Amino acid sequence: MDQTYEAQQLKGLGYEFFIVLITLLAIINLLLMWFTPNTEMDQVVYLINIVISLVLMFDFGYRLISSPSKRYYFFKDYGWLDLLGSLPIIGMQVFRLFRVIRVIRLLRQMGSGNVSREFLHQRAQSTLATVAFLVVLVLQFGSYFVVGAEEVSPDANITSPFDAIWWTFVTITTVGFGDQYPVTDLGRVIGIFVIITGVILFSVLTGFIATKFQSVNKINDGGSQSPEATELASIRNLLESQAQSLHNLEAQINRMQAQLDRIDRS
Repeated sequence: MDQTYEAQQLKGLGYEFFIVLITLLAIINLLLMWFTPNTEMDQVVYLINIVISLVLMFDFGYRLISSPSKRYYFFKDYGWLDLLGSLPIIGMQVFRLFRVIRVIRLLRQMGSGNVSREFLHQRAQSTLATVAFLVVLVLQFGSYFVVGAEEVSPDANITSPFDAIWWTFVTITTVGFGDQYPVTDLGRVIGIFVIITGVILFSVLTGFIATKFQSVNKINDGGSQSPEATELASIRNLLESQAQSLHNLEAQINRMQAQLDRIDRS
C-alpha cells in the first residue's frame, strides 16, 4: 500500500513546489524573529507567518480530505506533524520539515528527467505557484525593510507593521493609493524595487488568468484551436497585460512625484 499511497499523496509538482518554499520561508522567519532587534520589523515577520500558517493549515486539510486513508495519513504518515506545523505558534513550523524531506525524497525517486518533463507538462500550474510564492516573498521583505528604513525619519508615515504591509501590498498590485509612502532615500529605493517586481509579477499573473479564461471559453463553445493560434493568443494576452502594467507603473511614478513635491514644499 505504501508505494500506491505515496504516489497519491504527491500532489501536482507546482503545488508541492509552492508548499516546500512556503515551509522553508516559515522556518527562515523563525531565525529572523530571533535575530531582528527592531520590534516593528519583527512584527512584520510575525504577521506574514500567520498568513503562512493559514496556507499550511489549508494544505493539511487538503491532504487529509484527499488521502485514500485518513487514519493512515494522520498517524503512519505523520499527518499530525503537518497539523502541528500549521499552528500559528512560534517554533511549530519546524515540524513541517518532515513533509519537505518526504516530498524531496519522492521527487528523487521520480528521477530528474521525469520531474523536468512533469514541470513542463504542468508549466501553467508551476508558473502560478512560483508567482504566488514570489508575491509572498516581496510582500514580506518589502514590508520588512521599508519599516526598518523609515523608522529613522521623524516625518515617516510608515511607522507600524500594518502600515508597511498595506503600503507594500497596494504597491505590488500597482494600485498605489498614496496614503502611505516612503520619505527616506533608502525607503524610496525599496519602493522602486517593489514597484518593478509588482509590475512583473502581476503581468505574468494577469496573462495567466486571461489565457485560462480564453481556454475555458473555447471549451465551452465547443471550438478547437491550433497550437500556433493558442500560442499567439497567449502572447497577445501577455502583451496586453504588460501594457496595462506599464500604465499602472506610470501612474505610480506620477503619484510618487506628487508626494515628493508636497514634501519639498513643506
